[in-house]
Amino acid sequence: MWFCVWLIALCMCWHGGSPSPVTPAVGCQGPEVLRAAEEGLDKINADLTEGFILSLNRVYDVSQQTVEGAGVLFNLTIDVLETKCHVISKKPWKKCEVKDVADVPVYGQCMASISVGKGVELRSYKCTIQQVPATVIVDTCPDCPTAEHLDDPIIAETANLILQKYNRMNRLPNYFTLLNVTGASMQWVVSPAYFVKFTIRETVCAKDTPDVDLTQCKMMDCEFAHKGFCTGSHTTLDDGTFQTKLSIEVKCEIFEPEAAKAEEEAHARGDSGHSGHQSEDEDHKHMHTHLHPHEHHHHPPSSSQTSPRLKGSLGVVVVLPPPHVPPPPRASPAASNCPGKRKTNLGLDRFQI
Repeated sequence: MWFCVWLIALCMCWHGGSPSPVTPAVGCQGPEVLRAAEEGLDKINADLTEGFILSLNRVYDVSQQTVEGAGVLFNLTIDVLETKCHVISKKPWKKCEVKDVADVPVYGQCMASISVGKGVELRSYKCTIQQVPATVIVDTCPDCPTAEHLDDPIIAETANLILQKYNRMNRLPNYFTLLNVTGASMQWVVSPAYFVKFTIRETVCAKDTPDVDLTQCKMMDCEFAHKGFCTGSHTTLDDGTFQTKLSIEVKCEIFEPEAAKAEEEAHARGDSGHSGHQSEDEDHKHMHTHLHPHEHHHHPPSSSQTSPRLKGSLGVVVVLPPPHVPPPPRASPAASNCPGKRKTNLGLDRFQI
């Protein structure tokens, strides 16, 4: 009898520092599961330096295990939708608008390992995202823009025309140069209209310098360099003989560098709060203009035919080509009460995300 008691106690001591076996989660709508998914996605977005902020659409599947001293470890599969906010904005995903059918929507899934105890810790993740196929968009919205290849010459021309206009109209002290084209689409109205999204970075070339050749301007490669995210378009009229550019529209959001914000907080405690970003219409008196002759590290736009990987320190986002229609079926969730309820289906008639 005493031998049996001793043996049970020995087994319990040996098991004490190890995770318990995987147990069924409370379901995809459980409060702790949703907390892990929401705060975990915040950390995924914060980990990325490229691409767009992802928004939670639903929890698709979950398993969990208790880890002594570390709370509960959730292994989540979450469905995500791309928003209109670039990751350089550092905005919370709940404050970002999801790309709708008129803005070439992107959907996907993230597999994430997230522990929840006193706080939420993101341990690892892998996301895969892809555009909704153009045929699905046209079926639902015949007049909506459809995606263009990022390496198409007309897209590069459009981005440069938009940036030229922005450099002329803004009140910032230095010129900006193209960093990376992140999205492109085309819509036919009376003629082709091209829409481009891209990031920009401050250069060392001051705007009060005469006869500046922007192609020779090096990027300001220091912690006080400003970055921005731009959206714009231009419409052309081609009568078969010559092409006329009818209009160029541009809107850019410039984000205050983290180093500059930290310096302002240290030296201007009595100043009014700073928003974290500035547009071309705001006062730029606090902007730093350290003109250091650093090397120009230009990142050429990638082709939409490839499957780029947007890497963070804890995981990766793999960008896949649009799927076939209808998309291949998914494996059913293993957990009970899963999947959770979708926040949106984008209104697509024959393409359930």
